[in-house]
Parts: sequence; structure tokens; C-alpha cells
Amino acid sequence: MPKIIGITGGIATGKSAISGYLRSLGYPVIDADAIGHEILEREDVRREINERIGNVESNGKIDRKKLGSIVFSDRDKLKILNEITHPRIIKAILDEVDSLSEMNKEIFVEAAVLFEMNFDKYTDFIIVTDCPDDVRIERIMQRDRLSYDEAVMRIKSQMSREEYIKRADFVIDTSGNIHDTLEKVFEMLKRKPWCDKI
Repeated sequence: MPKIIGITGGIATGKSAISGYLRSLGYPVIDADAIGHEILEREDVRREINERIGNVESNGKIDRKKLGSIVFSDRDKLKILNEITHPRIIKAILDEVDSLSEMNKEIFVEAAVLFEMNFDKYTDFIIVTDCPDDVRIERIMQRDRLSYDEAVMRIKSQMSREEYIKRADFVIDTSGNIHDTLEKVFEMLKRKPWCDKI
């Protein structure tokens, strides 16, 4: 059986950059966020979201920006969204792991809400990306064209940095430039710390 290695961390901590680098080196990386987007396109999911959260459709599709603004400011509605989507996301990830198992010794799963959807119980090793909140706020504002307050709200809707770090097997500090971050990933891959974990 291959090792299942989770990659998680708060918003704008560099998860996708690390996943992209791993893919470029030939490692299989499953993107839970992309799976989540596909699941939002499903008719049964759209119907349940509209019934339980409110109409967030635009041109027959879920308007993710509208949905985001609702659930990031209302914890109860975020909980409902998670109840609708998380079991389906987990099943899709595990199906993909199954199809990749024969050919790979390790399979990476990038999941922003890895802990929140209890996917950690399926992993052998967890990598957490981390950097200070002021760096994250700046990245969110630039990347997503959000205001300072909206960026802060996104961060506050997630677990604290301390909680992520406490639950990690390995932490990658991404506060430097991309070259520094990828250098740390390269060094980690040489060591393969997940092989040491019993």
C-alpha cells in the first residue's frame, strides 16, 4: 500500500505552489479543492445547497463567490455546506487513491480542510504549510482582490496557525520567496520523513 501524505495549512500559505512542484517532479497529487469544485457542479448538490443555505446560483451554476461570502460570515451555514460536500469529497479522493495505488509508493493529497473533514484519519503523514498572518493577508488581498477585512474573515474562518502546527508531522515555513520554499520541499523529499513514521 502506498503512503498517503496530506498537504494542508491555512489559506494563502503556499499549498498549491508545493503541490505544483511535486507534480512537476512526477509525484501524484490529488487536489481536494478541485474535487470540491466538481462536486458543486452536481445537480443533487446544487439542489441541496439551494434548499439548505439559500439560492446561490447564477446561470444554472453555483456562484462560488456568493456562496463564499455567505458561509465565511455564518458558521452555521459553513457547517451545513461541509455536511453536504465533505462526505462526497472524501469518497472521490479515496476512489482516486485506489486507482493510483498500484503504480505509486506515495500519494499526496492537497486539502485545505483536511482536518475539518477528518481526512487525517486516512493519511500516514501530514505536511502543514505555514507563514505569519500579515503575509497571508497581503497574499489574499492581491490574489483574490479582497479587502483587508474580507481577508481577515477568511483566515478567522479556519483553524488557528497553532492548531495546524500542533497536528502536523512536518511543517514547511513558506514566509520566504518561492525559491526558498521549494528548496525546503526538495530537502524534505530527499529525507522522505514519512518513511520513518511507524
